[in-house]
Amino acid sequence: MPMESIRESALSLAFMRDHPGNAARVLESLPPVQAASLFERAPARISASVMAAMLPRQASNCLASLKDARALELLAAMPLQATVSLLRNLPDARRRTMIAGLPTASALASTILLGYSEDALGAWADPEVLMLTAASRAGDAVERMRHAESTQPSVYVTDDSRHLTGVVDLTTLLRAPEATTLGNLMRKPQALLMAHAPLAGSAADPGWELASVLPVVEPGERLVGVLTHDALARALRRPLDVPDDAAVTASLPGLLVKGYWQTLTGMVDSGVGLLPSVRPVDGAPDER
Repeated sequence: MPMESIRESALSLAFMRDHPGNAARVLESLPPVQAASLFERAPARISASVMAAMLPRQASNCLASLKDARALELLAAMPLQATVSLLRNLPDARRRTMIAGLPTASALASTILLGYSEDALGAWADPEVLMLTAASRAGDAVERMRHAESTQPSVYVTDDSRHLTGVVDLTTLLRAPEATTLGNLMRKPQALLMAHAPLAGSAADPGWELASVLPVVEPGERLVGVLTHDALARALRRPLDVPDDAAVTASLPGLLVKGYWQTLTGMVDSGVGLLPSVRPVDGAPDER
């Protein structure tokens, strides 16, 4: 491989690893087959982070161009909410194949979320939350949080049927004696969102004045997952998100390298703008 190609490949991977959102914008503008060729070669964790940051329809088109084994490898490396967004845009037959190949828990959660209309809050809930019963002890809950995939800083207290009874924040868990049960530590949720409620108008829900993360429940307060205010904003912005239609003539590695340097240039320019001004020393020429 020519040295220039090796350099472009290394910079492309660095760009995807360090700036997945910006790399996603570049790949959205490419034909799906061309973008898929990169997802086929790049390490799974890096590819998954970039694909998850793409617009769902464009990402699904790339996924559809991959073989089943590679597609499942990338889906398994993504947050579950991103996986569901991609599955929703696949043809029915391919979607069923992908769900059948996912781990059992992910397949079940995906099926539940796909049962909601794309315009319902339940479709955008993050199901990767830690749910424990009221009889669980604080020490065990902290240990479970250390190893959980969820990034939410709370434990949701439910019964065996996932009916929500309370919430325990991480700070409360850390301050409590290890033997204390969650039933003695939990508080009532500050607000609830209904899974079948439409996205439109949900940003005005008074619950957002109390918390930036709210539980999403079905009738009977059966917990589906949680929704952050940022995730709601992305969902509401979804119809306005369209890829750049500019003609693409450069090579894929060249585009990613260009994006990398543009990103770095923007970061440098922003950093320089934040630097304090320097006064010249009396009698010395100002060389700025």
